Amino acid sequence: MFTALSAYRPHARPYRCFLPWLGFTCIAIVYVISIVRLKPTNFFGMAEDDSIYFSSAKALSEGKGYILPSVPGAPPATKYPILYPWLLSWVWRWNPSFPANVVDAIAVTVAFGLGYLTLTFLFLRKLKGIGESEALFLTAFCALHPIVLLYSSSLLSDIPFAALALGAMLVADGAIRREGNIVSAAYSAVLVGLSILLRVFGVPVAAGIFVAGVVRRAWRQLLIFCGCVAPFLAALAWRIVFPTVVTPPAISKAGASSLGWNITWAYYTSYLSVWKNAVPTRHIFWTMLGNNALSVLLRGPANYFLFPGLVRDTTGGRVLVVLVTAAIVAGVLKEVRRCGWRPIHYALPFYLVTIVFWPYPVSDRFLLPFLPLFAAGLWLEGKHLLKMIGATLSSHRAVTDKLIAVTISLVIAALSCAMAWNYMGGARKLIEEESRNRSSLITAKRAAYAWLLRSTSPDVRVIAYEDASVYLYAGRSSMRPVAFTPAALHEPELLERIVAHMGDVPEAIGAQFWIISDDDFGLEWPQATLEGRDYEARLRNTLPEVFRSEDGRVSIYSLECLRRREEPSCRAANLLLLPAQGYPHADP
Repeated sequence: MFTALSAYRPHARPYRCFLPWLGFTCIAIVYVISIVRLKPTNFFGMAEDDSIYFSSAKALSEGKGYILPSVPGAPPATKYPILYPWLLSWVWRWNPSFPANVVDAIAVTVAFGLGYLTLTFLFLRKLKGIGESEALFLTAFCALHPIVLLYSSSLLSDIPFAALALGAMLVADGAIRREGNIVSAAYSAVLVGLSILLRVFGVPVAAGIFVAGVVRRAWRQLLIFCGCVAPFLAALAWRIVFPTVVTPPAISKAGASSLGWNITWAYYTSYLSVWKNAVPTRHIFWTMLGNNALSVLLRGPANYFLFPGLVRDTTGGRVLVVLVTAAIVAGVLKEVRRCGWRPIHYALPFYLVTIVFWPYPVSDRFLLPFLPLFAAGLWLEGKHLLKMIGATLSSHRAVTDKLIAVTISLVIAALSCAMAWNYMGGARKLIEEESRNRSSLITAKRAAYAWLLRSTSPDVRVIAYEDASVYLYAGRSSMRPVAFTPAALHEPELLERIVAHMGDVPEAIGAQFWIISDDDFGLEWPQATLEGRDYEARLRNTLPEVFRSEDGRVSIYSLECLRRREEPSCRAANLLLLPAQGYPHADP
């Protein structure tokens, strides 16, 4: 990749070529040390996607194919593209000892992170108006950003995707030109194709590169690019047009036809079904688009600099977000006027539109490929404003103009200090606190998994919020109690219905145990977290407890009442698990 990016190395004297890379090496070392200090293994299982990736990787390493071995029935893995689990499968081949091999798997993510930072530095030092020292400073900003460190510490595809997508756009900038190298054009296509095998968000990146080729009239290079990326797009199209039919493993017909089961099964098997469940009505669809547009287009870029300490749902907070986003856009446009449009600029609108239509618009993770562009835009606009202020103060302008310039400079200085304070603390402290909290919980959860391994048969089915971790630690099939659909964010009554149907999944799969932990539903929106934990609190009062950790934060409860519905002692439990009536399930 870096050979193809040789054009991004400006001509300089030998010492100027050596010193920047020495500085970059120091940044890379601090980046790795910062990840180690976070104790990244503490985050494993928190997002659930990571444990699903790793369990599928285990199945691939054992020659079982691309499946979801943690889910009852081990259905085909039809939701996530295969590349990242395939990469992680080599970790299992190298070191099959779990959980010791989680460290090796995180090293894979960190390696991609180092590639991402290298590409960030190559991109920034090429921009006009940004010197070597400035490029190093902005690279350090990206490298040590709390969001970058968090996803670099996780077994998620965000950092690998960001590296491949950014690499594809940078290679394409030099290759998709009339004088461009056709080998490099093919290389950029392979990179963007691999990014598609990580995430469907690689498609808008490919679209941006294609538009760049059309605008530049680089027809020969564009033909090579399209020819090389076509197989990846065809594979994606095949999965969409001819989806794999996944047979649910439900053993209860009543449970399998219920609300809770249907939305949860879709969560495991189909993004398309998840999207349909997220926008069941036209009203919710337009509400989602409006909210996502504000979240992604307006707050997305600014959140990298303001979240969480400077983000407030007040008039002043909203004005600050608008000002920072406007400064980023202005800086990017200034760079475009100096250097022309690049593939990264063409790709950004396609990418943003795709996120706006996504039911889970978590912009801080989705926009990582463009973080270097946002940082450069804000930096360039800041330099431009300071240059204007300096020119005003050094000229023979009116005193009023100079007072205005001084006021603006003080505002910029105050905002810069506030953003520096937020960067050094803010999300960084939240992540460190979460790592410490999970460190204490992991001991309790491992004790629960050990009890399952010791006290239950291998065919037992379990309900747990961190369900794939149950499989990895104890070898037991598991599903989460429910997957909240984003539609419930806009319709509170739907949230109430879903919570009332949290007994659907255990009934459908014939689960025997339910693991309850203090941090369950922690990644949902606040109301869903509150409702989910309230439901589990009621379960604690009705189900028989068979295991409790020493600190009392993790417990296992028996679901035997689902099979003994006629017993009077089970009536309270069944009224909670099957609310329509105390015995057979019926939807309201």
